[in-house]
Order: sequence, then structure tokens, then C-alpha cells
Amino acid sequence: MEKEQLQRRIAAASKREKAELVLKNATVVDVFNVNTYKADVAISDGMIVGCGDYEGEIEIDMSGKFISPSFIDGHVHIESAMVPPEEFAKVVLPRGVTTVIADPHEIANVGGLEAVLYMIEASKHLPLEVKIMAPSSVPATPFEHNGASLSAEEVGSLMKEKDAYGLAEVMDYPAVLNGDEEMVTKLLAAHQENRIIDGHAAGLDETALNTYLTAGIRNDHEAVRASEATMRTARGMYVLMREGTAAKDMEALIGTVTPYNARRYVFATDDKHLDELIEEGSIDASVRKAIKLGMDPVQAVQLASLNAAECFGLKDKGAIAPGYQADFLVLNDLEKVEVEAVYVAGEKVVEGNKFVTELRGEVEPPSYLLDSVRMKEWDVASFKLPLASNKAKVIGVKLGSIVTEALVEEVKVSGGEFIPSVEQNQLKLVVAERHHELGHVGVGIVKGIPLKKGAIATTVSHDSHNIIALGTDDESIAAAIKELERIKGGMVVADHQDILASLPLQIGGLMSSEPYKMVNRQIKEIDEALKKLGYEQDKNPFLTLSFLALPVIPALKLTDTGLFDVSQFAHVKIEAE
Repeated sequence: MEKEQLQRRIAAASKREKAELVLKNATVVDVFNVNTYKADVAISDGMIVGCGDYEGEIEIDMSGKFISPSFIDGHVHIESAMVPPEEFAKVVLPRGVTTVIADPHEIANVGGLEAVLYMIEASKHLPLEVKIMAPSSVPATPFEHNGASLSAEEVGSLMKEKDAYGLAEVMDYPAVLNGDEEMVTKLLAAHQENRIIDGHAAGLDETALNTYLTAGIRNDHEAVRASEATMRTARGMYVLMREGTAAKDMEALIGTVTPYNARRYVFATDDKHLDELIEEGSIDASVRKAIKLGMDPVQAVQLASLNAAECFGLKDKGAIAPGYQADFLVLNDLEKVEVEAVYVAGEKVVEGNKFVTELRGEVEPPSYLLDSVRMKEWDVASFKLPLASNKAKVIGVKLGSIVTEALVEEVKVSGGEFIPSVEQNQLKLVVAERHHELGHVGVGIVKGIPLKKGAIATTVSHDSHNIIALGTDDESIAAAIKELERIKGGMVVADHQDILASLPLQIGGLMSSEPYKMVNRQIKEIDEALKKLGYEQDKNPFLTLSFLALPVIPALKLTDTGLFDVSQFAHVKIEAE
């Protein structure tokens, strides 16, 4: 800040000069006292300089309107929206989200350092402030094959030299618990630069959680039960209540929020599909849901603004108060969170759900990311699953959750190999390596995604983003995978040789190069094609499918090298003992 700049702000705050903009007769959402009060809000040079009685060069009557701090998403993977940062901004800004803490480890698992640098550049000079974190666990584990890795040296350079805001979610908890040298080096790099370290404490017990905190990890978005949330807040952690597409944890956690501990809770979306962002919203949807579940509306706004700002060290964000950046919302209705206008640094960017400011063009992705599906030659025989008996370990899936069950069931076997059963809802799952033509194919059994016929397949497969396919027969699975190769990544619905719908995701097999409205239309086509496979559930199966290869979330998962038991943190045989 320049001296003249500070002098101008002080002059406006002290009323020696008129403020640049004054919101007259506003109802201020006071996130400090969890209340509201009437006042004029004075803004100069992009900052709030006063709340009281002010005159301005420009005055806007806000009678009957609420002035709320804008919203902050505490943890998001932009890639899960299937559009790059520029298009993502167009979707979430009208929803009142002006800042996001973004972890690009999805694209990093495809393209490494070059991919992270692309995301940093693509996030600059937007009305949406994107705080890119340096991915900490690429690959997430040594038990699968991804596209690239990020060394401790590269992670350190991202935080020291390349504008990364902190260290992204530490998923490799065994490395933390064991004091692994590479992991400790990454943690130290964050500490030395005084940066935030994000957690990923899925299923950790008390001792493991204590170890995480000792390592300097102060937030976590993986609490899925009330007891887990309480264990975290009791140790000073921030709990990020996640409301994404595959994982919706608020209902299980919100009962743990009290007037005494509410400041330790924040909202996050983590992974949310584009269509849900458009139709339901982002953090604004979390605020509405919290209110519906009984939370005081201002308390809900507090979680979405001040709490998130303080959790992530954003000292001038999160409140309507002097000395805070003028990132705010004009709301018609506080309980319904009806956003009339969105301001960033005192400038109106959205009014009536439409942009009133020019957005820059998109940054060109590296050529490597536009040609990221590289498979060794294969045939349908690769998808056979030999079984010595009819008793097998089955991945139990609950739609809407990324946690699975480790089931043991009798399955159909013919000629010494597993045969999918629509009647028993036991379908074949395939994970095929697609980065370095290694030829690895893992095959398993899933129960809980009720397709009646055909197959679905995608290159969005956390975190290594190999091809993952689920189907009722090998022919459909093969057709879907061939189509993914042709379109260079994306999502496919197939019925035997017929491709019913596809969504190309040309950027790393994760994001589309098309405008978000076009991508949304393609998502609708995927939804219609799913109905042709007899899929009648409300919850999208693709995001649930995309987490079935993530070997850091309990209980059973499938990688490109076989079935993985997260509790043992090791590959296991499919045959049940």
C-alpha cells in the first residue's frame, strides 16, 4: 500500500473527504456479533472505510437490502467443475463466491509442475480471487500409476517463487505419521514460508490426528461423522463442512456446531460438478442448507466469510467493517440468500446474475495437457476377472458418499471368471493406466451403482486420473474406453458398441476447452443417456465412480494394479478367504 493510498482512506474514514461510494441505509450483516444493524457503508479505494453516517461521491440507497461479506470456498478442486479457472469464475461469482482456496492436485497428477503453473496463470487477473495451493501428495500414494510427480523441491519452489498460497491437502497420512523425509521437507517448506497447510484426515484415529496437528496441519474437510468433527475442534482444528456432489457431510456434522465452537467451522465444496454449481450453487448453497437445518442465518454467513478468511490467513477479507476489502454482496433476502449484486474491491462485477464487467480471455493450456490419454494397445481380454471360487471381496458403494464398504459376497462365476449380475447389482469395475502406456489394468467388483445395462467410463478418476469404467458387460466397457481414447479424455456412456453420449474433457482429461454453458448441455446429454441404461437415481454416478480408485479414502478401492484395502494400506486379493 502506498502512503497516498492510506492517506486517502483515512481522509474518507474521518469524513474530511467524501468516500468514493456510500451504500446508504443498508442493513449490515455483522459477522462479529452474529447480528444485523442499520448503517451507511463507506468505501474508498477498494476498502471499507466506515460504517455509520457517511456521504459519498456516489451514493446508492440500500433501504431494505442486506450488505453481506462475500463468500469464500475453503477447499475446492476447480477441475471437478470440468472447466478451467476462467469459466469457473463465471459460474461461482454470480453465486456470491469471490475467493476460493484451490488445490490443483487433480491436474498435477496428470501434468506435474507444468500443470500447476498453468493453473496459477489461468487464475490470475480475474474478479474471482483464486488462492492456488501447492499439491503435497502427487502421487497420492505409491500404489498406483499417475501421470507425473511433484518433488519436495518443486513444492517448495511453488510456495517460494511461483505464487502458491500454501501446501495443499496432505493426503499421504502414512508419510506424515512415519516422519517420511520427503513429506517432512514439504511441511518444512510451508513452515519456513509461513504458509497454510491443508489437511486430509480421512478416518484418522486420535493418535494420527494428534500427529497431524503436531506437523502443523490446522484444517480438515474429511470429517464425515459428528464424533470426528468434535475430535478435531477439541484440538483446535478448523472443520471444513463439505457439500460437494459426491460427498455431502453437513447434515451429519451441523449438530456439533454450538455458539461456543462455531468459529472453528468453515464451508467447502471440495468436488462439485458444473451442473450442480449452476443449478444449486456453491458456498451460497451451503449457507442456505445450514439455515434450513436450523442455523442462524448470520451464523451461516459467518462460516462462509469471516471464519474462512481467518482460517486461511486472509486478514482483510470476510467482514463488512472498516479496514476490510470491499468484497460484498447485496442480498434481497438473508434467509434465502438471494444475491442481487456482487462487488469485488468496491467494484460491481455482477448484477441480476449477469456480469457487468469484462473478463479476460483464457490462458492456453500446455500442449502436453491436450494430449494426455496414452494407452498401450489392449483388447477386451484385459477386462476378464479370473476367480477360483464364487466368494469375493466386493466394493460396497453408497451414492452420495466417497467412503466405501468392504463386502464379502457370493458372485456369479462361469468358466473360472466373474460374470456381472444386474440382479445382484454386482458390476465389473475396470481401472486402466492411461498416462505412460504401461498397460496396467485393475479389475474388481462393485455393488451400489445400479446400471441395468451398458457401461460408463471417465478419465476423471481421483487422484491418478487413470481411466475408470463400470459396466454390465465387457463389450460395453471396451466401447466406452475406446471412445475416451478418441476424444482424448472425458466422460462416456455406452451400450455395447453404441456410444449414447460423450463429454470431451480435452485439458488433461479433466477440463473442457468449451464455454461452461456448452459443457452444461453436454452434461445434460450424459444424464439422458444414463436413463437409457436404466439408471434412475437422482445422484450422479460419475462422481461416485471417480472416487473408486482413490486409495486414501476407506475402505476398498481399485487402482490400476488391483484391489486396495485402505485399512491395511495394501493391495489384497479379490478372492475371499
